[in-house]
Amino acid sequence: MEHNITFEELWEQEERQGLQQRLRQDYPVWQRRRRTRRTAICSTLVLVVVLSPLTFHLSTPEGYDAVCCNRSGIADAHWADVASNILATSTL
Repeated sequence: MEHNITFEELWEQEERQGLQQRLRQDYPVWQRRRRTRRTAICSTLVLVVVLSPLTFHLSTPEGYDAVCCNRSGIADAHWADVASNILATSTL
């Protein structure tokens, strides 16, 4: 039994072989780009996770503008120290 190949079938076969060859050549480049992109994203996330607590800690104000308390006779600095100790204990 003889099979006659038409022009369209030959065209599709050649086109398919060309695409397969191009995919085989481009795959290692694609894989390398993907790995590089993944490494960059992971590195960025690690930096964000490591630096965000430092940024938060550095952005907290060191001094207080005013202390409001209804007990007179106790220095404002005392209440500021108490509040600082409470906040430091709760963040640990």
